[in-house]
Amino acid sequence: MLSFEREGKYTRPDVKERVGLSRDAKGGNWDTGIVEHANEFLIFANVGTEGRTGHNYGNRWERNCLRWYHKAGSHLAWRSVQKLLESGRRVHVFWRTSNKRSFEYAGMAIAVEVVDTSPVEILWSFESYDVTELLVHSPEQVTGEYREGAMRKILVNAYERDRAARQACIAHYGLECAVCDLRFEERYGALGAGFIHVHHVIPLSDLGPDYRLNPITDLRPVCPNCHAMLHRQRPPLTIEALRDIIL
Repeated sequence: MLSFEREGKYTRPDVKERVGLSRDAKGGNWDTGIVEHANEFLIFANVGTEGRTGHNYGNRWERNCLRWYHKAGSHLAWRSVQKLLESGRRVHVFWRTSNKRSFEYAGMAIAVEVVDTSPVEILWSFESYDVTELLVHSPEQVTGEYREGAMRKILVNAYERDRAARQACIAHYGLECAVCDLRFEERYGALGAGFIHVHHVIPLSDLGPDYRLNPITDLRPVCPNCHAMLHRQRPPLTIEALRDIIL
């Protein structure tokens, strides 16, 4: 497995040498913004400035998360994008604010939000949380072909410090959506038994690493559709605000 020092400074040749290649190794994607090596991904991101090719996709920090844009023309159906987002995939992120500077290693990244535009837009978190569920897509999914005017699809990963917090939230509030009151077992029968998403009232990216999660005050059970709508803006809508919209 590849290993780098958090906040360490690296040039591209430094990274090549660190992974076992020659410092002047050529070929592949080593001079682009994303590289797959030894089944791990390395992302090189310019933040607040254009890259060497003159492109500036708008990569930017949002508190402790990095909003990053994939290659021009990329979309969610690309196999390489699907691999990048696979659960357990090791993704290393390096960033810099000038082409004249070395890259800083931000750490191992976890996708918190994915927006299916072209290029694909991903919000990376560098906190260590286990993935408990994935809000996969909107009902208006387009496969194979993308048309102008197609709906933007927001994909949101929900992370928790541990599964016990999720279970404590459900034990307290039940399996009914806190926004629209949907109960999956009532709608889908046995297929929906026990299914619900858990929403963080305060986004994890806004919480410090030492924050002690309270599953009663910090979490709420919500259905996937309401979960997506809560995250349609930043900061997320409140449960109460979304209830007012649909009532």
